[in-house]
Amino acid sequence: MSNELRVCIQNGSWMNDFYGGDANALLGFTAAKEAGFEAIDFNINDRYPGKFINAKEQSAFFLQDIETILKSFIPVKEAIEKTGVVLDQAHASFPLYIDKCEEMNDHLIMVVDKMCAVCQYLGCPAIVVHPWSSFDKKKEREVNLAMYRRMIPIGKKYGVKLCLENMFMSKPGTGYVGGACAEAEEAVWYIDTLNAEAGFDCFGYCFDLGHANLCKRDVRDELNILGHRLTCLHLHDNNSTNDQHFAPMTQRKTDWDGLIAGLRDINYRGALSFETFASMQKYPKELVPAMLKYTARVGKYIRSKILEGEVK
Repeated sequence: MSNELRVCIQNGSWMNDFYGGDANALLGFTAAKEAGFEAIDFNINDRYPGKFINAKEQSAFFLQDIETILKSFIPVKEAIEKTGVVLDQAHASFPLYIDKCEEMNDHLIMVVDKMCAVCQYLGCPAIVVHPWSSFDKKKEREVNLAMYRRMIPIGKKYGVKLCLENMFMSKPGTGYVGGACAEAEEAVWYIDTLNAEAGFDCFGYCFDLGHANLCKRDVRDELNILGHRLTCLHLHDNNSTNDQHFAPMTQRKTDWDGLIAGLRDINYRGALSFETFASMQKYPKELVPAMLKYTARVGKYIRSKILEGEVK
């Protein structure tokens, strides 16, 4: 199997809910393989969920020494080796910055360091490290530059690419509006600036299709602006007014043709990764394999359309 355009799915919720999570990783990875997936977007953030970060609670798990942490991921490493289903990308915890709380921010940089060590151990080449969003754009830029500059030594040490993502914010009376890196031009500025400072290709980009839909962005145009900086994807569907993480091509509100055309335009060959956990939370366990198979089938359809160069 080619390493290009692997069909990938986020493991998080469904593997935890239906297959026993990381401790029983072989069950979940086998289910993914049987459904037709070739790679996993690994939710390492499950070890330190955002509700604890927002409550300013430090992570007991990531305060352990790295040897102990890595041992807990042995079942995942064995599942990768036995099934051939690899990790193409990972989710870091979110948020990675708490305003006016430097003790927590120092802790979060340490967490990113150890998460990247886990990625290196599991052979995962990229991790999404979400930017911080604010309606004060000047402060937003200052915070994000400072945060990402602290991550440059981490990227260099582990050889794991750090990926920014297009974010959104809720604005009363308006609904959702663009957050940090919601516009490709801004993301390009961050990535090029930070990579120039790093002196190597340390940062990339994760394009979240659902977020782009919420922010009313032109998908094909955004992808063409991003070009070679695009490293990974979060593919899911929504009704254009809520971040629903539904199964692909089910809501008729998302520009899937624009996605295919844009990925073809820039010769994207990374993973086609689905972040569709909500579509499986709605069904009993007996129907989860069918939903997995449907999503994998859509991924293979998208791959075929990119490679044949035609959108119908």
